[in-house]
Amino acid sequence: MTPELEAIVDEAYRVFSGYSVRRSLTVCHCTCCMSVETEQDLLRTPLREISHQLLAEYTNSAHDWDDGPVAQQMRYFLPRYFELIGRNEDPFNMDIDICLRRLAAADWRKKWPAAEEQITDRFFDALVVSSAQKLDLVQWPVGWKLKFDMTDVLTLIVTARGDLSRALAAWNRAADPGAAIHMAALRERVLQEGGRCYLHSAYLERDYEPEADAIGRFLMRPEVDRRIEATFFAVSDARLQRLLSDAMVR
Repeated sequence: MTPELEAIVDEAYRVFSGYSVRRSLTVCHCTCCMSVETEQDLLRTPLREISHQLLAEYTNSAHDWDDGPVAQQMRYFLPRYFELIGRNEDPFNMDIDICLRRLAAADWRKKWPAAEEQITDRFFDALVVSSAQKLDLVQWPVGWKLKFDMTDVLTLIVTARGDLSRALAAWNRAADPGAAIHMAALRERVLQEGGRCYLHSAYLERDYEPEADAIGRFLMRPEVDRRIEATFFAVSDARLQRLLSDAMVR
């Protein structure tokens, strides 16, 4: 987590500090969701000490939405979501990409106080910049790939009704080599067909076609070519150079 992201997370704890949870949560207690014992564990644990596994139980079991108690519960947990996501500790039983999707029901841009809206936007921006610095590699049968997938962050923002244009602008401002390497890595998922240029994504293609198109256009801009080429000559790791060069031959 970058110092900027860490500072924003700390500020989020202050902004949302007026919310609390008490004796119960609005969650599903079916056999596939949260047990009563787990609910009590979550209620007893101080907010900053909630593990990503325990918060994932809430993510997977809190299905309903209202602008009263449910919205307050979500906002109580939100700073911890921000912190765990920033640490790459998924508060969801899969990846981070849709773990804040319930924010879409909140209509938070219109209904939340300005301070809460602004800190949420700033978190998304800083998360993109911080994620661009994650350059660990894993070996696949087809070669070396980035371990961290920026698609997850972009999908998180889109499905939470964040401002994608802001997030892409933050990525564009982020420092190279990291920003350019992640742009290169995502280019392998860009498809150009039927007059469209879009990011191939199971989540985005189905329900968020304009956003998938916006990401595709962002990644295929001529200035991205120039950044990728400059970064190729700036790095010495042959694995990263191969990733960058593959993105230039599309």
